[in-house]
Amino acid sequence: MKKKLFSLLTALVLCLFCAVPAFAEMPLVMDTYELFKPEAIAELEQKAQDASAGHGVNVYLLTVSDIGGQNVREFAKDWYRNYDLGYGEGKSGILFLIALDSRDYVTITYGGGVTAFTDYCIAQIEDKIVPMLSDGSYYKASDTYIEMCADTLDFYVEKGAPLDSGNDPAKG
Repeated sequence: MKKKLFSLLTALVLCLFCAVPAFAEMPLVMDTYELFKPEAIAELEQKAQDASAGHGVNVYLLTVSDIGGQNVREFAKDWYRNYDLGYGEGKSGILFLIALDSRDYVTITYGGGVTAFTDYCIAQIEDKIVPMLSDGSYYKASDTYIEMCADTLDFYVEKGAPLDSGNDPAKG
């Protein structure tokens, strides 16, 4: 009887340990293209975590080789859904996708990310980072993207309104 109970408990513990990775969260920086060195990924991941913390919106960066002929926005949305990204029940987040071989990029938002990041704000971010991508400055572009997302989320929390053309301090 004791052997059966011990075997049952051992099996249960093993099952729990095997299931733990299934509950692990996806990283915020997903470099499937292997564009960055591990140290750079760790730095960007920490910055993305800091940018996301306390805002209820996760800041994601994704690099892929190409999108296989699919529409870049649909590819990004499918990735977001398939990997169950986002913060909380609303799956709030912003994701910037760089498809290096096909030279595509896109920014998508979900949940609270839709409210926090207006079309104006997304255009400001892309206008700043796309020239860096064109120059091959991928780390600088990624770092700038995360920094601008952090600033935008801070603005939203401080002002109670998303950054838009009517309240952009950069416009005076």
